[in-house]
Amino acid sequence: MPIITVQGASSGSHVVVTVDGAGSGTLAGLVSSFSNTLASGIAGGSISGQNLTPGSTEFASNASGYGVITAAGSYQVSGDVGAIVFGGLPGTNQIPSAHVQIDASKGTASFVSVEGGTTQGVQFQAGSSNGVFVAGTGNNSFLGDQLAGGGNWSIYAGSGNDTVIAGTGNSTINAGTGNNYISISQGTNVVDSYGQDTIFGGDCNPDQTVNLYGGSSFVTVGKDSQVSDLSGGNNAITVGGGSTVRGGANDSINLNGGSSTILGGSSDTISASGDALIANSDIANVSVSGSLTFIGGTGQSTITAASSTIFGASGLDAIVNGTSNSAETLFVANAGNETLDGSNSVYGIHAFGNVVGTSGTQTFIGGTGSDTLVAGVGDATMTGGSGDKNYFAFRDGIAGGDYTITDFGSAAGNVVGLLNYTQSDLTNALNNATTSGNNTTIKLSDNTTITFDNVTSLNSNDFQIW
Repeated sequence: MPIITVQGASSGSHVVVTVDGAGSGTLAGLVSSFSNTLASGIAGGSISGQNLTPGSTEFASNASGYGVITAAGSYQVSGDVGAIVFGGLPGTNQIPSAHVQIDASKGTASFVSVEGGTTQGVQFQAGSSNGVFVAGTGNNSFLGDQLAGGGNWSIYAGSGNDTVIAGTGNSTINAGTGNNYISISQGTNVVDSYGQDTIFGGDCNPDQTVNLYGGSSFVTVGKDSQVSDLSGGNNAITVGGGSTVRGGANDSINLNGGSSTILGGSSDTISASGDALIANSDIANVSVSGSLTFIGGTGQSTITAASSTIFGASGLDAIVNGTSNSAETLFVANAGNETLDGSNSVYGIHAFGNVVGTSGTQTFIGGTGSDTLVAGVGDATMTGGSGDKNYFAFRDGIAGGDYTITDFGSAAGNVVGLLNYTQSDLTNALNNATTSGNNTTIKLSDNTTITFDNVTSLNSNDFQIW
């Protein structure tokens, strides 16, 4: 646990403070820089230092005041106080341990630096000034000004379990490691979370920013906010509408109203009460009350939404549950191997195979409505599902692979659509159809082969030329 020597109230005097935690190097650097500024100001006469005793102290306005605290107790400072240090006396060979309470709410300086570190921690009340607060060790508490016009603060702490209540200004908060409670229901704030933190904004001001480095934290913020999981994951995140979440691993993410965005992540559970855009999220479990746009991602993802537009990626295995009786699901495949299973969707699915390159494999499974399944390049297996009047479509110049329709004869009104083929192409294909077991295969003019499982005969009424 490093001990830092800080300039005391007068030239030649010193105070010792301690810092700890994963960010101890950063904290030590802040405190050392603070000490250098104090030493220069005291030597030049621009800073007036004073050793404080518990109780009230008012600083004069003829020089920037500097208060030094080395004993436990409750302190109230007012007037032109621009700096406060809390710690211990040098020469004792002991780590500072006094518990200190500091009320600076009546200070008049435009900026105040409050820095130090004792193992028993500090409780600090800010006023309308802007400032920096550094508590290097212990369990600490920072309370920002809750009245309109609160100052802007930069807040740092060590490895203790700290409490930070942001004020009405704009604050940057790094509470260090530990189990911290951070309230950002006031002001506009940036939180860098390195602990297992509870970060609560509720229905707070918009435009909060939270960066999670520690993992296993709980976050709730309002609309138009930014939350980034840069940790090992396992976070619970709730944001208001218009927000963006950069997912981690095994997070639980709740999008509360409006239209929000999730970027990245793996094995996340995502719910949205409004609309959502989710991009490059792997192995996701998604439930959206409104409209969903899902882009990319790999692995098996389960998607439940009123309506969905899904742009696939190689390795995506999408299980899609369309819940609306009037809104369709659109799936557009990309290069590579992809699966769309819409067997539990209650309305129509429109699935389009990849049109780029020459390879790839798609598996399309329709639901209980009337579906349109359109083959792309490469090979595809197509299942219309339990609904009737399904369309299985093939495009001349884009198809050319081997395709299987598994249930063409199982529902009334199923049709194969041939886009840019001719009636002559269809006639030739039917005349040269082959049957193997219970399956029939036709070959089109561009070498597309279509196998109809459990179908022993076909005629022109099963097809439409588009």
